[in-house]
Amino acid sequence: MMSTNTALGRLFARARSRTVLVYIIGGVFLVAAVIASVDLVHHVAAIEAWIAHLGVWGITAFIVLFVIATSLLVPESVLAMTAGVLFGFAWGLGAVMVGTFIAASFQYALSRWFLRNRIATVLESRPSLRAIQQAVLTNEFKLQVLLRLTPLNPATISYMLGATGVRFSTFLLSCFALVPHAVIEVYFGYAGQHAAQMVGRDKGGLNLHDFVIFAGFVVTVIVVAVVAKIAHKAVVEAASQVEASASAVATNNTAPKLKPKPKPKPKPKPKP
Repeated sequence: MMSTNTALGRLFARARSRTVLVYIIGGVFLVAAVIASVDLVHHVAAIEAWIAHLGVWGITAFIVLFVIATSLLVPESVLAMTAGVLFGFAWGLGAVMVGTFIAASFQYALSRWFLRNRIATVLESRPSLRAIQQAVLTNEFKLQVLLRLTPLNPATISYMLGATGVRFSTFLLSCFALVPHAVIEVYFGYAGQHAAQMVGRDKGGLNLHDFVIFAGFVVTVIVVAVVAKIAHKAVVEAASQVEASASAVATNNTAPKLKPKPKPKPKPKPKP
């Protein structure tokens, strides 16, 4: 039987691979677009003008799309990058975070009141997720925050936590730990948009503003990667401790109990 450490290691490795793949695909599309058309800056400007014309309805439509798509387990990183391209960093981050909280609340309600039995069945076949679920029950808020800092799909975590029955208040508070990932994803889209605008610029080379944008992105990636690694290690340790405690209890319950030796009867005193 696979150990908890091994199962969790594979789970997090797959999650990291999917995240890296999304960034690689995004980078390839950006490079291809820049190479294919020097007029890309005009297309970006046209999209920005169209979004500005839509006003609040453009952001509202994006948030609705974000909630529906992420609830269907579409990677939120794709949508967050798109927000950075369409709305810029500040508005894009705001739209993503509003969508994140609404989506998490919706997924929590779905899993707690409608999908609980189905999710429990799925967890039975996924020992890594089941180990995380058991660990969360021992320390709700801390483990939820750590989970949000890992590269696991946020919707998967929300469905699992809702089925676990954690309190909604701690569940919602832990969603603030998704901010670092949202920042890097939206920033990636924003930096890509800025790179597209650089194509149509008359002056060559990087200016100070360009350097700050790209250097900021690199620093953000490094910080989030370090935090995610620390969170991953903490989650694995917590899950392993819970499994060890459960095994110890099971061993004590199944061990044969020794019957106490009967006390010897006192010898009768001889009559005088």
